[in-house]
Amino acid sequence: MDLRVLTREQVDDFVERGWTRLEEAFPRAAALAAQDWLWGRLAERGVLRGDAATWKEPLVHLRESYSAPVFQACDTDRLADAIEDLVGRGRWKGRGGRASWGWWPVNFALGADRPWDVPSGGWHWDGQHFRHYVDAPDQGLLLLCIFSDIRSHGGATLVAEGSHQIVADFLDGQPDGTELGEGIRQCAASHPWLAELTGAAPGGAEGGTRVQRFMEHAARDAAGRRLRVVEGTAQAGDVLLCHPFLFHAASPNRSGVPRFLCNRTTPLRDRLHVRGADGPDLSPLEVSVRRALAPRGHPGS
Repeated sequence: MDLRVLTREQVDDFVERGWTRLEEAFPRAAALAAQDWLWGRLAERGVLRGDAATWKEPLVHLRESYSAPVFQACDTDRLADAIEDLVGRGRWKGRGGRASWGWWPVNFALGADRPWDVPSGGWHWDGQHFRHYVDAPDQGLLLLCIFSDIRSHGGATLVAEGSHQIVADFLDGQPDGTELGEGIRQCAASHPWLAELTGAAPGGAEGGTRVQRFMEHAARDAAGRRLRVVEGTAQAGDVLLCHPFLFHAASPNRSGVPRFLCNRTTPLRDRLHVRGADGPDLSPLEVSVRRALAPRGHPGS
């Protein structure tokens, strides 16, 4: 498949690691204008941009999606083409439609009262609104759309690289599908590295050493998967293009700068093709799932 925006290296990162960063997915000026608009919504709740004394909650959820005109400047062809570089040309339902942007977990100072560390809680993949199957079309990709500059220890989303392969293998063993919460719990408990990361198993690195355990060195599991936690640092206007099966979590924000991002789905027109013979029309998303299932010996994997 010809690529319009992403490089081959970015596609390979997505397939193997479960995510890639698209810089300047939309103009920085548009991202900051949208942030200004969001401050207006926060002011309605008494959270004022110029008065840090009103930032009483470390994390404020704007549990809404927006399609105000200010966001339309963020809905670029560059972003749309990058999405289709991963899910396949013409296979994304939302292409050409009016995008809705949300939800918004605005991170003011989550965990700022203690040393920065890799959390054990909050790890998940997304999709509360549908039942999860290995070939489900409902999510497509997870887009983490960035509307403020996010540096290290500044509340970047943590992603568990390689975890999308574990989830694909787990979902393949659920022919009747699973609800999100139960699936997350079962999947995490079934894999030693994930169980340690998410606190599903006792023991493991604690007391500030979880950074060394999960971030400073990559692990290899019994299936040869490379697993590592990384911070999704970014600039306003960037988008993190994430695999729908990728475990991720909020991280502490000790920067003093509020972090603005939203997540979007890219639902597909049809189910993923994870069975049958390989062919040139397979999307990188489908290739990533097939590779994850290959140790199980599926035909065409």
